[in-house]
Amino acid sequence: MATNDSPSASQEEEYRTVRVDGVKRLAELEGIIGEFQQTLEGLMAERDALAWKVEHYSLVLNPVRRVPNDILREIFLCACARSAEKPSHVYLCPPTFLAAVCRSWNRIVVTFPLLW
Repeated sequence: MATNDSPSASQEEEYRTVRVDGVKRLAELEGIIGEFQQTLEGLMAERDALAWKVEHYSLVLNPVRRVPNDILREIFLCACARSAEKPSHVYLCPPTFLAAVCRSWNRIVVTFPLLW
C-alpha cells in the first residue's frame, strides 16, 4: 500500500478479506463499546445519586444544627449589633440575612425582638 499502483490479484483478495473482516470487527467493537457506555452511564448515575446523598447527610449532620436556640440568639444578637459609629438603622449584619439561611433560623430571628 505504499504505492498507487493497482494491487496484484493476491493482494486484492487479501485487502478484500481484511476489509470484510474489518467491517465485521468494527461492528462488534461498536456493540461492545455501546454496552460499556451503558454500564458507564449507569455507574455515573449511581455515583451522582450517592454523592448527593453523602452531601445531603453531611449537611444534616452539621454541628451547628445541635447548637441550642438560646445560644444561637446570643450569636445572632452579636452578629446583628448596630455599629456605634454608624446611624442606628445600620446593622453590621441585618437580621434578614440570618432569617434567609434556613427555616429554623428564620423562626429564631422573627421571634427574637431584640434583633429588630
